[in-house]
Amino acid sequence: MTSGTKIFEVITITETVSNNLILFPKTEQYYEGELTRFLQTEQYSDALQLLTFLLQFPNVDTHKAEQWEALLHWLQTMNPESMFPSSPLSEEDQEEEADLLRQYIQEKTADDGAFVLKLLTMLREGNLEQQVNALEQLAFVEQTKASREVKEWLCEKPRHPHLQFKALQALKQMGEFGFIEYPKNGQMIAVEIEETPLCTEDFPAPIRDMIRRVGDISEISQPDFVYFAEQTWREFLAYAYGTSIYTDLLKAEDGAVDVWASALHAVLQEKLFGTVNREELLDTYGIVDSMTLQWKRAQLVLQAFIKQFNPDPS
Repeated sequence: MTSGTKIFEVITITETVSNNLILFPKTEQYYEGELTRFLQTEQYSDALQLLTFLLQFPNVDTHKAEQWEALLHWLQTMNPESMFPSSPLSEEDQEEEADLLRQYIQEKTADDGAFVLKLLTMLREGNLEQQVNALEQLAFVEQTKASREVKEWLCEKPRHPHLQFKALQALKQMGEFGFIEYPKNGQMIAVEIEETPLCTEDFPAPIRDMIRRVGDISEISQPDFVYFAEQTWREFLAYAYGTSIYTDLLKAEDGAVDVWASALHAVLQEKLFGTVNREELLDTYGIVDSMTLQWKRAQLVLQAFIKQFNPDPS
């Protein structure tokens, strides 16, 4: 039995691409990076859906299209279950899945005295994906020693923000509470463990509304864009959590939802397509002159984040 958890959200692309749409080089490069990640993490259903989407574009290089078609056929042959992607889990199903994982971890802990030690070793010595996997399982370990080790690991040196946020979530699930101080983004920050959001819906409403606003704007003209916006926003929240950036997000001044949503849209659209019509975008989101300075600050913060964690390989 595996851990039963998913590190990444399921991608669902069902729209048909119009013949007059072009797959830009930077966009293709970005999609291929996502495809590689899906394959490395054995997310075959997600990879199949992405390949199906990419093969709809009429301007794709013939050799590249042949490679994608061959990979698509291989996925369909070797992983027939990927043809039938599961629908998003309901809250009740998520709780059931968590209960099953908790039961599995408890049984493994009882049967294998070295199981927790193996997870802690993977946390300390594994790559990023292995460390995430270890944290997701350690979250269900009911041992004081284990939670103490996770705390020490989190606090001893700077780590990738995604890992730091996962560690906070694990500690909360392990029953820890109170303030914890650790190095992040070049400074020491302190957060209350029990306040850590465990899922998107746990974040304050304004923060949830920011990404929903992007979806509302792009669902008709760029339906696939929403997926990348949502994933980038989740990564950004992990990067910002506990810092002054997150505090600014929480303030939610008048227009803050539109400011951050449009800034994210602009930054990500430029990364994916290489260009963005800023005036048109700001007008669509209702950004007026009095909000321009606030918008520029949000844009700079998001650009810095994108540059640091999603560098342009070119």
